[in-house]
Amino acid sequence: MNRRNIIIIGVLCLLAVPSLYFGLKKVQESKKTVQISVTDLQENNDNQQAEEEAKPIEKNINNDNAEVAENQEKEIAAPKTPEKIIEEKKVEPKKTNPPVPADEEVKVEAGKIVDKLISWGFTKSSGRTIDTVIVHSSYDALGDDPYSVSGIIAEYKQYNVSAHYLIARDGTAYRLVTDQNIAWHAGVSKVPDGRTNVNDFSIGIEMINTKDGKYTDDQYAALNSLIVTLKKKYKIKYILGHNEIAPDRKTDPWGIEWNKVNR
Repeated sequence: MNRRNIIIIGVLCLLAVPSLYFGLKKVQESKKTVQISVTDLQENNDNQQAEEEAKPIEKNINNDNAEVAENQEKEIAAPKTPEKIIEEKKVEPKKTNPPVPADEEVKVEAGKIVDKLISWGFTKSSGRTIDTVIVHSSYDALGDDPYSVSGIIAEYKQYNVSAHYLIARDGTAYRLVTDQNIAWHAGVSKVPDGRTNVNDFSIGIEMINTKDGKYTDDQYAALNSLIVTLKKKYKIKYILGHNEIAPDRKTDPWGIEWNKVNR
């Protein structure tokens, strides 16, 4: 190799060194650029992922805020129910009357007629002539209370007898059979004018009393009041005791004081 060629090769090498240097530098800068680009992509991916993860949280927060706002609006819009003010009132107990025993009746004015119609011990009739009043006495011989109205009526039913009226100890006159029907009270008997079948033309009145007892003033008042009523309705000829129309069989009305009766 001649000297000239060596010089040429040397010059070429010198020229190639800068190109190689700058080429290597560009390669390094390209690597750095690629690294930066990769880093940016990773950062972008991380940021995008963070944003995606943050969206549901933000959405939940927004939803919660929306619900709170909606509830607040409802509370504002809904009318408030006024609080009830309870006033304590003093309630006085109602006054009640004491219960009346089953076999007792409410006391009424002496002589007041109270219907207590029965379904036995009489014959139905209409248009009969009434001119006699027969006074009887009776008591409850089977129960604990001899003056029990219901007890006496129960005995009448047992023996299938009756009277038109029953005067209790307090003067209440209970109507058991209507006047026009024939009550079975007199039995075999005869009035002073000789007529028999006394039930057919008479009114029977029972007064509650025992054989050795006395009638009350209310009973006398009720009996007289009833007699006045009957005299206004019928032409009464006789006012007699049971013992006066059946002396061989009957002794009632026991202990009656006829001077207290308006015969």
